[in-house]
Amino acid sequence: MAEPSTDGFGLMRKQLVAWTMLTSALLAVAVWTVLGPPDHPAGPHLPSRDLTASVR
Repeated sequence: MAEPSTDGFGLMRKQLVAWTMLTSALLAVAVWTVLGPPDHPAGPHLPSRDLTASVR
C-alpha cells in the first residue's frame, strides 16, 4: 500500500525507526557497560544442551 508523498506519515515512520534503533543501541551500550560482556561465547548452541552433555 503506497502512501502519498504529500502527507508526513512516511517521514514520521522513518524518524520513528531511526529513533528506535538509536535508543536500542544506546541501551545495549549502557547494559554492556554496567554488566560487562556476556560470560558465555555467542553461538547457536544452548547452555542447557551443554549442561546435559556434560552430565552424561
